[in-house]
Amino acid sequence: MILKQLNQHIRRAFSNSAMHYEVLAGMQYEIGRELIKTLDWAEECESILDIGMGTGKLTNRMTHLCPGSKIVGLDFADGMVQEAKKKYETFTVVQGNAEALPFRDQSFDAVASNLAYQWIKDLPGAFCEAHRVLKGNGKFCATLFGQQTLSELFTTLETCSGKDKKRLPLERLPDENDVRAALAKAGFKDLEVRSEITKTHFDDLTSLL
Repeated sequence: MILKQLNQHIRRAFSNSAMHYEVLAGMQYEIGRELIKTLDWAEECESILDIGMGTGKLTNRMTHLCPGSKIVGLDFADGMVQEAKKKYETFTVVQGNAEALPFRDQSFDAVASNLAYQWIKDLPGAFCEAHRVLKGNGKFCATLFGQQTLSELFTTLETCSGKDKKRLPLERLPDENDVRAALAKAGFKDLEVRSEITKTHFDDLTSLL
């Protein structure tokens, strides 16, 4: 029940911010551009799924990278889906959840995702879904925020709460080993998992949130 309410809260938050998302999400797009650079092999793919497409800006860039591919963008937030449908006709827009993808087994040659999986509680389960919809020789490429994200905020929260970690209102995100273990549990092989620290300055907590 709690997880269902959390999912609804996240979906509502992203839907409400959809119209202003591209203005506010500069760092996300920088990371997304780096992700797209790694997809140079994807030009030969017949079908590509983008999980957590947001307003579809990066998904649209994939259509230029892979002009002969059928590209599907998926997001679970109503507002994001509506914005993507308004702005782009270059790819198929689908509303759905990464934890229960609305596609048949082995539907895609590649699955990509930029900064979506950190919102998912059951990471192995979501990775299992990505593995399920991939063809036998398909590739999965994703970025997600890791354990060092908002480290100053978590340090402050942990200091204020003392030794009682249960009092923390938030949990730290998965680390590199967590992600690698979740991918392996989902059935992925030939894993390449790496982390990178990118620093962004916020003047105060309000602007960060």
